[in-house]
Amino acid sequence: MKLSYFELLSPAPVNIENVGGIISPTLKDISSIGINTYQYYLTILQMDLKTYFTLIGQTAEFEQLSDEDKSKLNIFDLLTINTQSVNLLQNIFNFFLKEDVIYSTEHKIFFVQNEDEVIGTIAKEHYPEICDLICQRNRIKSNQEEDLSKVKSKKALEIMKKLKKGRAEKSKQTSADQKMELGNIISAVANKSQSLNIINIWDLTVYQVWDCFSRLSNNSIYDIQSMSVAAWGNKDNFFDATTWFKRIDTID
Repeated sequence: MKLSYFELLSPAPVNIENVGGIISPTLKDISSIGINTYQYYLTILQMDLKTYFTLIGQTAEFEQLSDEDKSKLNIFDLLTINTQSVNLLQNIFNFFLKEDVIYSTEHKIFFVQNEDEVIGTIAKEHYPEICDLICQRNRIKSNQEEDLSKVKSKKALEIMKKLKKGRAEKSKQTSADQKMELGNIISAVANKSQSLNIINIWDLTVYQVWDCFSRLSNNSIYDIQSMSVAAWGNKDNFFDATTWFKRIDTID
């Protein structure tokens, strides 16, 4: 499910039927739990099987499993094995959902409650989709794996495995850019924007901040190009005057 640009920008929760309202936290919300906790929450939501087994120190055991055995594993089941990880997931959902989220050991699912009334659930069947929606609202590309246990076609399974391997290789080649750290982005936007400052920027959602940054960057390039063309022209005798409002609601 891909959320619309309007839904991503909105400060209101995006209500998902039989689940609840997924929010984009404000910078104040993130500050209240700490940037490290916020990033840790997102890391858990993007966790795949290999990362999980690496985290618990069983990388070798995981690698020794056959593809068939790996396809039978489910990250939601693994994360709800013990009380500690259940409590962690519960805290994560309570941060990113408007309603109260409580785990039921009897049913092995999370109940989403609004004033003691159950309005939705979070189970393994739609856990990856919920993680992806939360990531979208935080302008993060989800690393959630497809549930290979549901794939019946051998050919489709092989294709999905190849795609998964390709994504893994690409992620290894990607290094973190310190300039894109959230604290630096907040400072850059607050000091570049004509209306935002270091005082009022904390009321924005994290998606809005990243969007402001992208738009400011895009408009800076537009201003430079427009002045250059106005002064010197260009070889094609063409300038796209609509560049300043081009779509930027994609993540590379």
